[in-house]
Amino acid sequence: MVSLPPHSPGSGYSRLGHQISKVLSYLILGIVLFWVAYPFIILLYGSLKSEGDFLTNPLSVPTVPHFENYVYAWNAAQIPKYTLNSAIVASATVLLTLALAATASYGLSQFRFRGGRLIYLSFILLLTIPVQIYIIPLYIIVVKLRLADNYLGLILPYTAGSLPLAVFLFRTYFDALPAELVDAARIDGCNHLRAFRHVILPLARPIIATVSIFTFVGAWNEFFLALIFIHDPNMATLPLGLQAFFVNQYQTQFPQLFATLLVSIGPIVVVYLLLQRQFIAGLTAGAVRG
Repeated sequence: MVSLPPHSPGSGYSRLGHQISKVLSYLILGIVLFWVAYPFIILLYGSLKSEGDFLTNPLSVPTVPHFENYVYAWNAAQIPKYTLNSAIVASATVLLTLALAATASYGLSQFRFRGGRLIYLSFILLLTIPVQIYIIPLYIIVVKLRLADNYLGLILPYTAGSLPLAVFLFRTYFDALPAELVDAARIDGCNHLRAFRHVILPLARPIIATVSIFTFVGAWNEFFLALIFIHDPNMATLPLGLQAFFVNQYQTQFPQLFATLLVSIGPIVVVYLLLQRQFIAGLTAGAVRG
């Protein structure tokens, strides 16, 4: 087979095709970036305008920034109280989900027992069932246990709703790990609990970060169950508190509303920035077996 000289026309076409492919890739990435960032830019611009400027031209760049909209959002909308309630509920949900999903997935991955496959398939099936189907029995349970207007009244249902996806991700990740890791730990004298703590969990940081982000965002943004189980304004989570605050007003002040929305998504952005590397690694975990 005859190879082309370094500066042959075929080599030039190859370089040209590579450059075109590179330009198209950057163009597509730029379009996707603009598509994702555009709503946040509009939200930021709207939050810095006066009511008159917003109604006149809602998409323009603010001429004079009105930072008092954020002061209003922080004080009048009671953002600190609602944020604290959401932070407690979301953080507890993440910790409980991680503890239950990691241990259950390790057992389903490492042990072969009768009914194990059926248990795993049950978790997968629960991914397809919306909460509205079982909301009546869930409401009866919460009321009977006197968990309404209580953090546990949200933490326990949120954890139950997060477990199917968490078990699926953990089980997939654990199945992709080499079985020799646990075997070597067992030979060194570790029981399954110590092998899980000292061998498996340190390797599972990417999937732990992935599950943490999904669970935190889901618990932070959840509105339907909070609306049903929380009636005390002092126990309201952020989505429920903001909805009640703006609905009770006689008119919607869009700059203050946009400022409030930006403040409310701040914790989610912080959590993602802290865990982004592990999150990206967790998304590809298990794609290739070691």
